[in-house]
Amino acid sequence: MSLKSIAQLLPFSRRISSVLVCETDGFTLRGSIVSRSGDGLVVSHSSRSEALEFKEAVAEIVTNVKAQGWQGKTAILLTPGALSTLVDLPVAPNSKRPPEQMLELVRWELEPLLMQHTTLWSVGRILVGLGYLTEAQATEVLDRQQGRKGVEDASALDVYSFKRYGEMAIEMGYITHRQMEECLTRQAWLQGSGDEIACGWSAQPVAKGQTTDEGQYPWLVCGINQGMMQQWSAAFAESRVILQRVYPLVGCAATSFELSASEAGDQLLIEAHAGLVAAIRVVSGSVSAINLQQSTLKNTLDACLEAFHVLTPPDVKAIWLGSAIGESDGLEISLTSMLGRPVNQLSSVSSQVTPGMLGAARHLLEMEGAARCCGVSVLGPSVPIWQSVEARAIAAALLLLLGVGTAETILQLRQNLAEQAHEEITAQAAVMDEAVGRVQVQIDAINKLKESLKAKNDEIDLLKTRTDLLAVDAPKRSAFLQALLIELSSVTPDDMVLERIEETPRDGFRFTAWSLSEKSAQQFVKSFQSAMDPYGLKVVEVSVGSQVGRLGLTGYILRLRLDKQPSPTATDVAVGKT
Repeated sequence: MSLKSIAQLLPFSRRISSVLVCETDGFTLRGSIVSRSGDGLVVSHSSRSEALEFKEAVAEIVTNVKAQGWQGKTAILLTPGALSTLVDLPVAPNSKRPPEQMLELVRWELEPLLMQHTTLWSVGRILVGLGYLTEAQATEVLDRQQGRKGVEDASALDVYSFKRYGEMAIEMGYITHRQMEECLTRQAWLQGSGDEIACGWSAQPVAKGQTTDEGQYPWLVCGINQGMMQQWSAAFAESRVILQRVYPLVGCAATSFELSASEAGDQLLIEAHAGLVAAIRVVSGSVSAINLQQSTLKNTLDACLEAFHVLTPPDVKAIWLGSAIGESDGLEISLTSMLGRPVNQLSSVSSQVTPGMLGAARHLLEMEGAARCCGVSVLGPSVPIWQSVEARAIAAALLLLLGVGTAETILQLRQNLAEQAHEEITAQAAVMDEAVGRVQVQIDAINKLKESLKAKNDEIDLLKTRTDLLAVDAPKRSAFLQALLIELSSVTPDDMVLERIEETPRDGFRFTAWSLSEKSAQQFVKSFQSAMDPYGLKVVEVSVGSQVGRLGLTGYILRLRLDKQPSPTATDVAVGKT
């Protein structure tokens, strides 16, 4: 295993290239695949779900984008259940505080704000969002529940003050029990159980010329109910996708804020969703102020105007608008008319994603301007790599692989030295190429002459081999065979018949004979062995057995073999004896 392959296994060495960005307003869930392409973003796949259960909505989104070809495993979520704001902390931006200490500081500042923020997603607000109540009806139900309307005496107040909002709306005939159940199911999208909150933070450097309280520094923070975040994480996990971070529904578009601006400086971004508007002031690339409008009784235009006036004066150089899908129609023109100055719409790479979705993707992919956005890590606050359990485990594993790594390093150094020497030799060879070219024609002629001589030598060697075969080996072979037949005829008794003589490359000569008597067969073996001794051959594998022979006579079958080919000396003896 090479060091490069080991590095690819480290969790902090792999960068995310594409992410499933999901956004919900509590009623629908949309998702798009956002990938990094150089300094920009590309949207490849998109899907939308209006399933009642948020788990079913997540499964539908993941199934659709995977069917379109996405093979990633990472997702992020923008939800109105998360809150982002700017707070002052006694921690300098470059200060190295432990994550646990930062978490306590941020939680102390954010907890009351988040508790107030979650009250927005009341039963009445959701019923209005679903279209089951008008804002006038919602107000009427609330007044009657609190005894401000339709109460004749104290006994009636006692009855109504203890009824829940949904029960009161049902009793007044505005909604049905089924609609109330749907409302409670939708409420689970935006509210979680338990009081624990998860937090994230991002330092905002103070711009030149700005002043802050002594010892206090601005930090962009984000928080969400821990139980709700875990529910969303479990929903994505069931679809085999890892929910990495959770972001607020409004505020993330600030990451691409200056990228769309024609001039740097003090600028204002208004990010609008139905009933939820955020105004973000950016000075010299840092977030300097945030105002969140949560009033459900105001339309989007009024909320945008109020958010603008809260953060101005001082005046800003440019105003930018980032709207939710379906919310931008006419809003830019209306704001321009009401404010008496141009309001520029943030550009988007796709009509299927909002500026906030793109901003959250830029933050996760660590692109330019990411510090102006803040999200909550599902796995908890990030710690320095050298302090994480995973890094320590990997370090222990790397110690076990130290020998392999050291050896590979040495080999790599040797390879580098060899490559350096090769480059030097190549440079010298280039100098010699010119001289070599001048004699190349002569070398080619010499090579052709050598090839011709080699061909002649090969023909001579072949002719010599054939001559030796015909002049030496063949006569010797013939003399040996004649001598062998003569010896056989001299030692074969009259009552014995040689039935077969065969020669194979592996076994040599094999003999099969038939004799009238066993004694005659044994005598033949001894006589034949004595005759073969001068030739360096030995009679082996002798077998004698009874067998009916020719003319139906009873006799004995004899089989034997000579164990090796005759040597040149034995052949010479055979020639002399002949």
